[in-house]
This record gives sequence, structure tokens and C-alpha cells, in this order.
Amino acid sequence: MTSGATWAGRLARGLALTAATIAALTGVVPPPAHADTPIQLTLTMTSLTPSGSKPSDVVTARLTVTNTGTVPAYGVVAHLWRSRDAIHDQGGLATLAAGGTTLGGWAAGTGTHQLITTSTTAFEPGQVRDFTLSATIEQLGFDSANAAYAFGVDVVATADQSSNNSVVAKVRTFLPVSAKAAVPVTSLVVLSSAPTKLAPNVFANDNLSADLSGRLTALVDAASRPELSWLIDPALLDEVRDQADGYKVLDGGKLRDGTGQQAAVDWLARYGLLDPSHGARTLFGNPDTAGAAATDRAAVLEWSAAATQGVPEVAGLPLVVLPSGLTGNSSTMNFLKNSGASAVLATNSRVAGALQTTTSGTRVLSAQSISETQPADVTASIGQRQLLLAQSVIGGKSGQVRLITGLIGLAADSNARPGWIASRELDATLEATAHQGVEWEPVKEQRLSNAQLSVLDQLSSDLAVYRSLVPDSVLASQPAATSLRSVTFIWITDSAGRRRYADAVGDLFGREAVGDRVRLAVSSRLVMSARSNQFPVTISSSAFEPVRVRVEIATQNPQRLAVPPSEVVTVDPGQSQTINIRPEATGNGLVTGKAELVTADGHRVGDPVPVTIEVTDLGIVAWIIVGVSGAVLVGATAWRIRQVRRRDAAAESPAADSPTPDQPEPATPGPSASTEPTEEP
Repeated sequence: MTSGATWAGRLARGLALTAATIAALTGVVPPPAHADTPIQLTLTMTSLTPSGSKPSDVVTARLTVTNTGTVPAYGVVAHLWRSRDAIHDQGGLATLAAGGTTLGGWAAGTGTHQLITTSTTAFEPGQVRDFTLSATIEQLGFDSANAAYAFGVDVVATADQSSNNSVVAKVRTFLPVSAKAAVPVTSLVVLSSAPTKLAPNVFANDNLSADLSGRLTALVDAASRPELSWLIDPALLDEVRDQADGYKVLDGGKLRDGTGQQAAVDWLARYGLLDPSHGARTLFGNPDTAGAAATDRAAVLEWSAAATQGVPEVAGLPLVVLPSGLTGNSSTMNFLKNSGASAVLATNSRVAGALQTTTSGTRVLSAQSISETQPADVTASIGQRQLLLAQSVIGGKSGQVRLITGLIGLAADSNARPGWIASRELDATLEATAHQGVEWEPVKEQRLSNAQLSVLDQLSSDLAVYRSLVPDSVLASQPAATSLRSVTFIWITDSAGRRRYADAVGDLFGREAVGDRVRLAVSSRLVMSARSNQFPVTISSSAFEPVRVRVEIATQNPQRLAVPPSEVVTVDPGQSQTINIRPEATGNGLVTGKAELVTADGHRVGDPVPVTIEVTDLGIVAWIIVGVSGAVLVGATAWRIRQVRRRDAAAESPAADSPTPDQPEPATPGPSASTEPTEEP
């Protein structure tokens, strides 16, 4: 060991001994050698008493501070913090709620700060202290009514007993300052669910029954309360009504009984108790309006009108459109201006007021959507309530609309109803005067991609083939409803759910799945024994409805062998039917082709079946013809030779034997004169 090292070691031991002596004499423990470790204090707000608007009204906050770190803190002091900049618009409030900053400082006066420990007293790791801070509206400097203010608490401390303290923990929220007049608030309970219906009485899964027994029952019961209004998706009502009288679930390509019939019956009874004057309907299935506008699919509005006609329970309810992402822009408003909507609900208007106007003439129901994320702790719960109250107070006499989509939002709305809030029914809000134009807060557009929207084109094609196969189909009788459910904006944030639903639709109507359920059985090799033969083929169906098809066989050489199509036959589910085909041949040999099932108007179903037809009957006939022709040729030749010989013999007879002109003809010989038969041409 070097002398330097020995010196350093002695110095360190001396300093440690000196520190221990000081501690023993004074009772003050110096900070540990690892002073670079930061202080970690956790601040929790456990309650916040809402204020009024009079200067003497008092705001009281109760808090808990905990040393959750590994080093002690000194000089721990809590201060009420606030910004005196009044917030009058929803856009500014949203910016601060999202983490934006504003100028502010500590309030002064009695009760606005609390000493936790002195600069010489340690706030040890694990130590907890509860305290209360309070201030009047005048002390806080809030001088505007119908406004919200940023509000909170700062905790300062130091790690080295010096005056060099800093903010080590803080809480931020909002404080509303209401006016004397009550603020009208319309709380809208949304009755909607992810689509599960594929076709009449056929569903993709049993998820709806679970939703009906839980979340949707709590929401429909709450919607019957007089202080709440409601908004229902007609597609949900259509699904519940369909399940209430029994239904099937498509599972692994087969249909099984659903389990939610009683839950649907009970829910319908609850829905029947709702006050129609407090309600409205949405577009059927809540389609992706942003995607439809971007791809010029105006047909979704026509589909919604057609599908809604099948839900008479919502007849007479006003239409309030929920756009994609619950946000609006000029493109979406132009797209929806001919929808017949009383208003389009949107959450990104910067200005205050429940009902607003747009340049396209579409009215906007400006709303605040209550998050369905469970608050992490009591501080977050208080923050959620204070934000709702701040949004309400900014609305002033024009009011506020709160959108409730689940149980967390329902509880938050109930927790944010002080005395200066008055409930207003939806119909009264829609009848109010739209007081000013919309100023859109720019947001990232949420929509399905063009590729995801192309499912509509595929579905249209599949349904056309299916209806051709099953002309009287019940399953394919609601194409508009199935299309809208396929592009609901719920799928924008639930890609897994979208894929499952699309796969289920494909299992029911897709060409491949339908082709697998309707099969053609035909021998791979057919042997013809005549110019025209008939052969049996069998059509089997495991489809869910009766199908109508015919059999067509296309050959590679139709001039040699043609097969006329069979008649169109109907095959019931789970049945088979055998029919005959009648090939017609003009030449011999082997001819290959393919047999297919075809609908009455020419749509092909399933995969083609290869077939080979051997023509053997024409070879036998040819040999018969050759044999007969040969016999005829031989007979004719013999007869001709005999005829020539007679002629030659007659020519060689003596001239004397020939009768002269003066001599008479010899008498005709009798039968014994010659045995040669008389030949006729």
C-alpha cells in the first residue's frame, strides 16, 4: 500500500468519526453520503370541497404526503397553487387537461400553506402526513364567474437541510366558479354494443348475452332515471329482439342454440320502461362515417334508413349521429348534411354550448365524453369529477352534454352533480337555439382503412351469389344491416373483433364456405355405349337453406362431345338429390372436361369436378357399317360381271342366227328352255 492511500484512508476515518461526534452532541443526523439520490414524495388529494362564486366561499382540500423514496426530506412545505387565467372555452380546457401548461403561483394568506417538517427535521422514508389546505375565492384571486381555473397543490423540500428547496410533488386539477343561474346539463346514456348478428336468427357469438346481463342492464336501468337521457343504436335493439324469440350461433361452420334468450327478454322489458321524450336513435350500426365520406360511400346513409325501418320501436325518435371517433370536421359534416339528423354529436368543438351550427347547415351537439378508464386512485377520481364540472360551468346557460358509454362514466356523472347543475332532457336540448358556429379542434382522424372498407364490396358480391343460389333466402334478407355492422366505427379500435366478425360473415355467406356446403358427386370416368347416354350425378347439401342449382359439364372438345345442362333442382338442407346428365357424341375417343354446379342465373358454386368421358359405341357402329357396305359391294360386283358376260356372249353369236327383216321373231322359249332368272335393274 502506498503512503498516499494510507493518508486517504486515515482522512476518511477521521471525517466519519467527526460526523458521529456531532450527531451524538446535537441529535441531528447528517444526510447520507449518497446525497445525489433524489427525494421521492407522493402527494394524494383525498377530498376537494367544491366552491361557489362569492368571494367569501371557501375551497378546502385534504391531502396526504408520503415519503416513498430512500432518502429523508427536509423543509417539507405544501402550498395551494392556482392560475388566475380564467378558462372560458372548451378548447383551452382540453389543452390543459391533456398536459398543457399555464402560468400560476402560490396563493397567499392563512390556510393556503402547511409546514410538514422544518429544515432541520427529517421526513423519513416511509413517513406519512395528512394535512388540510383552504382558501377563499378572494384569496385565490378568481374574479370571473362561469369560468374554470387551473388549481392544485405543490410540495417543496430539500435533501441537504439548505434553503435550496424545490417542488418535489404536485397535484393539478380544475376549479369551477359557477354563477347564480344553474347550468343545464344533458347526460346521454349510450345504449350500444359491438355487433354480433350475422343474419336473421343467426349470430357470430354469444357476447351480447353477457353484455345484456351486465353493462347494458345497468345502463338501461340508469337511462330510466328522470335526470338522464338516452341514445340507442337501432342495430342493438334489432339484435336483442331477435335473440328474445330464440336464435342460433354459427360455431365452426355449424349452427348451435344460443344461450341468451332470457337475458334478451328481460332487457327488452327494461327498455320498454324508458321515456321516449328523453331518447334518440343513432345511425343503424353506427357506421364509420369518416371512412364512408373519404371513399364516397353515401350508400351507408341509405342502408341505415332502410335497416332502421325494420326496427319499429325507434320510430319517432330523433336521429343523433355518432361520427367516427366522436369527432367532427367539415368533410364529415358535409357528408352527413342529408342524413336527416337532428344533430351530429361531436367532442372536439372548441367553443362552449350544447347546440352549435356549422356552415353546411348541420347542427352539432357539442359533448364531453366521459372516459371509461378506471381512475387509478382517489386523486384521479377527484380530477375526473373536477374536469366534468369545469366543462359544465364553461357551458353556462347554453348547457353541456355529457356522453356516458359505460359504468365508470355513469358513476362519474352521478358524482359530478352539485347544486348549481340542473338536468335538461335531450328533446329540450335539441329544441334550443343553436347560438354560435363550431370551431373544430384539429384531431387525428379515426377511420377504417380503404382495404378494411373493401369488405363491403366483397360482401356485396358474396350476397349476390348467395341470393342466386337461395332465391327465397331468409338469411340474406337483410343485406343493408349486415353491411353496416361490418363497418361499424367500433371496429376502428377493435381490429381483433373486426376480423372475427368478418370471418363469421364469410363462414355464412362467403363463396368458399357455401361451396363447401353444396357438393357435386360424379364418377371421374364415364363410358358411353351409344351416341347418347345418360349418367347419374348426385348433389348433396349441408347448407342452412334450400338451394337451387343445375349441373353443367364443359368439355375440351364440344364438337365431338357436348353435354347439355341439367334441369334446375332444389335440394333441401341435409339432403341429396340424384339427377341424370345426357352427353351427346359425334366422334369416338377420350374427352376430358369438368362438372360444376351453377345457379339458375349462371353463378358457379363450389369447385369444379374433373371428369373423363370415353366414347366406345361409335367404333362398333363403324365396323358394322363397313361390314354391311362390303357385302353390298361384293354382291353388286358379281351381278355386274354376270351382266357383262351375257352381253359378250350375245355379241359372239353367228349373224345367220339373227333374224332377217323378212323373217319373223323366234318364239319365246318355255320354262324348260333356260334356267337363268330374268334380271331386273
